[in-house]
Amino acid sequence: MAVSTCAKCAGHGFELALFTPIGESRKLTLVQCSQCGTPVGVVDPATGPQIEALTNQIAGIDQRLNRIAKALTE
Repeated sequence: MAVSTCAKCAGHGFELALFTPIGESRKLTLVQCSQCGTPVGVVDPATGPQIEALTNQIAGIDQRLNRIAKALTE
């Protein structure tokens, strides 16, 4: 599987950051390198709540799997 790499610093970590463009009133979500801050893309702000909901669902599944694994080892 390919690993995403920052074109500027060769980092492999990326993060979401909110910013307001000059002369605008609404915020945009920017995907940027977590090491050097180089922007690599923009995400529709409406997807933020959807991503957070998925993150919460994954965390819940992980907790349940951990409980199952613990019960199986006892």
